[in-house]
Amino acid sequence: MGGEVEIWKKFLQRNLLARTPAAKFEDLVKVLSSRYPLPGSSIADVFLEPRREPSPIIDPLLPLYVERLLGLDLIDGPDILRALLRNSHLRDSTGQNRDGGNGFENSLEFEDAILSRVARSLVSTQRPKNIPETWATLSTVSRWMSAIVTADVRDDMMDRISGGAGATGVQPDAMALREAVGNLVLAISENPKILAILGQSGHKDIRENFARSLSMFIPFLSQTSLQLAARLETFRKGYFGMFDGNQSKPIGDGGDNVMGVDVSALELHDPTADISTMAVDLVIASFDILSNAMFRNEHAQTILLLRLFLVNKLPLLLTTLSNSMFPPLTSELCITQALNHIDTQAFPTFSSMFESDASVFQLNDVRQEFLFACCLHELIPEESIERLLGEIPILTLPPGGRYINEQLVAQCATDPERVEGLLGEIEGMDGNAGAVVGAVTEVIHNLCAAKETMSLKTIAGFLARKPSSLDVMLLFSKPASILQPICHLLDTWRYDEDQDEYQPVYEEFGYILLLVLAIVHRYKLTVTDLGLQNEDSFIANLLRRGSVSQKIEDLTTDQNKQLGDWIRGIFDVDGGINDEIMASCPPQDFYLLVPTLFSQSVSACSANIMDMETLKSGLEYLRETFLITSLVGAITWLTNHLWESRGDVVNILMQILQSLIKPKSISGEAEMMHETILSIIAKPLEHALREFRRSAPSRQDIDPLLHALQPHLSFKRTAGSHHTELESWTSTHGGGTLASLRNTFQSLVLWSTTPDINMTPASYTHRQVLVAVKMLGARNTVRTIIDEVKLQSQIQNSSGDLAFDIATAIICAPSATDGLSPADGGMLGTYSHQNLSGRLNLREALRLELEEASKMPSSDPARAETVIRLHRRVEAQLDMGHVSNMIPDLNTTSQNANSVNNIDLTIGGGSLEDVLGAGHDMLGGGDLLGVGDDMELS
Repeated sequence: MGGEVEIWKKFLQRNLLARTPAAKFEDLVKVLSSRYPLPGSSIADVFLEPRREPSPIIDPLLPLYVERLLGLDLIDGPDILRALLRNSHLRDSTGQNRDGGNGFENSLEFEDAILSRVARSLVSTQRPKNIPETWATLSTVSRWMSAIVTADVRDDMMDRISGGAGATGVQPDAMALREAVGNLVLAISENPKILAILGQSGHKDIRENFARSLSMFIPFLSQTSLQLAARLETFRKGYFGMFDGNQSKPIGDGGDNVMGVDVSALELHDPTADISTMAVDLVIASFDILSNAMFRNEHAQTILLLRLFLVNKLPLLLTTLSNSMFPPLTSELCITQALNHIDTQAFPTFSSMFESDASVFQLNDVRQEFLFACCLHELIPEESIERLLGEIPILTLPPGGRYINEQLVAQCATDPERVEGLLGEIEGMDGNAGAVVGAVTEVIHNLCAAKETMSLKTIAGFLARKPSSLDVMLLFSKPASILQPICHLLDTWRYDEDQDEYQPVYEEFGYILLLVLAIVHRYKLTVTDLGLQNEDSFIANLLRRGSVSQKIEDLTTDQNKQLGDWIRGIFDVDGGINDEIMASCPPQDFYLLVPTLFSQSVSACSANIMDMETLKSGLEYLRETFLITSLVGAITWLTNHLWESRGDVVNILMQILQSLIKPKSISGEAEMMHETILSIIAKPLEHALREFRRSAPSRQDIDPLLHALQPHLSFKRTAGSHHTELESWTSTHGGGTLASLRNTFQSLVLWSTTPDINMTPASYTHRQVLVAVKMLGARNTVRTIIDEVKLQSQIQNSSGDLAFDIATAIICAPSATDGLSPADGGMLGTYSHQNLSGRLNLREALRLELEEASKMPSSDPARAETVIRLHRRVEAQLDMGHVSNMIPDLNTTSQNANSVNNIDLTIGGGSLEDVLGAGHDMLGGGDLLGVGDDMELS
């Protein structure tokens, strides 16, 4: 075939020299192809091989000749795309070097012209002409998109490593090439032939590769053409949403969906970020936030969880990102660059920690733990650890190696004791916590399905007694994944026909229910969060009215009998709680009767029908393990009535609380459950007691109860703030809360502009923003942010783009309180999803500022420009598919947004912003006592 190729080359050269018109060329090439036939790929190579060094001046005949060849079916689109890429400056990014050739490359202008011809053929629906050509087109276009991304990432990373700034902007010729490929993909998205074949089965690998390449390419395209990128993102979501990671692989297997996290959202949330920058920034941010938590003296549980995130979850996220990296870019390269920016004062080496401040002792092993976890997940080789640390490590890889989820579940099935061992490893710092959580979650599912309540009781008891383990569970599993099967088991719990003992049933039920209540209260979850479909189920009713007593006349006949049996069994000296009482009252009925039981008992004591000693003696039954979980509803009822009661009733309530909160005797196992119950009820009861003390300062029985509750006030993980924080922010000189917010914003800008200087991190917590919105409204808060961005942009030699990035991250940060309002009668103060009338969030407030700026001439053009630019960034960050096309682009340069905290990753009831410390004390704040709807202002 070599002779035919040379003939074709000479034919092309003569036609170019003779300046043969395209129409005559078509006649001549027909004759040539009949005499010296060549495959389309070889013909494309002949016509697309560069004839000299790249020049901005291209021969206009060549694109016309290629177009005629395409019309004659002598070549097809894939032939052109493959040949063009083989002769492109991007060829090294495809992983395959060009064989032979003259060493020259085609110019970007020439590539743009040829790509436009191929796109035109797709728009006119002349191509593709058959199914194989369709799949080949998708495959080659995928290679083009990947090559652009890889080349850009490689060049940027190499520039950074060599000491350059990186991300210096997109050159005009590169912009044109990106848009040419973008228009080619757009033509594919509008070609009915291709769309019809996309809906068919088969060629899953090509389809998935195209989707993956497109998801990586769109952020790069958005740097130069937001509108085109938005159109392609709409196409991607419509036809390739199934490959975004929504169908998760097994937990811990390193798939695209890592522990319930859709990593495609990572790639698209920040339009200016690429994979390498994201990986580096994610590592740096994780270390920075951990050191910031230390600097802020956050609670030990906060430090522990942030450390667990860094060691156990971050390597999994990096593993997923590394799947989209191409040589020479590697995960080791990204980790190396990130560690070069880690503050060694905050994270000292083992050899230097004795010279460091004592407060950082607990962080001295973090870098080693992180690196060994990365090695465990094959992100770096073990021999690189010493080089990256700068000293010989003292840690080692876990002896059992990397855990595999399926293997752990199989081990638990054959060895029940293995489950207890795994529970003890949930908080391990070796990189295996994700697989452990995945296995425990699956074991819970299996036990619920098999109704093996005794084994489930063991797991529930461990998790309920150790709140920090719950936090780790929710790093890797959504609440519904854990609780839905448990709630279904509790809802459908029935006695066996041959049941002979009922106390063990009540005990198992109570243990498992306590786990549900602990999780619901700790994270303020809703019925929707639990994945409950039936609003009339037992759990739904318990959360809605589990602390609400009923009038006797409203009880059914069965409920009346059950209530009477329980009152006699608990308080009658000749009675006692026996199997007959429990047999006639399933556990679900008992827990819903508890508030009424207490209401009737208090009324009887108040009317002198029952004396206090009899009442307190009877309550000892409720401190037994099989009934103790009922104290959650009981104490919540007492708390609610402490607010409204007076006289003798208050004295009765206080004596009951004294008996339940500080029991004189309690068994060891029941005591552990009692600790969890106190954690659940501590905050609302503490608030009620403090208010009661204001109205009765002379009482001597309040402070002992407050003292007993003090160790349990850190249980909640909600969007709350401690009253000391509130006092600090509201008393800031020069404007109170908004002045403190301005100071924090300025310190964030200063800290971001000096990344190479080991300085004290900005004392930032998103709780401060939430407090400002709660107390002063979203409009005032967002106006303060706008004014600060404007100020930073006007200061000479300032970092205006950094100010925009910080403002964008703050405004886009998700809040657990958005769109939530109190549910009436909720036993645990749970929340239901409702619109908060008259309460804006920051994004809505910014939109109103934009409307005002666009409706009337502004006396402050600089502020109007700031509003427009900030709104554009926020909209692009939240959803590229909804970027407004009407707002002029006043920001002609695009910097890499260093807003890793704003990536929208679902983790439990919150987001990565929560996990990394920017948002709620869901993961931090140990003694943070609740700001949201239970804000403390005292």
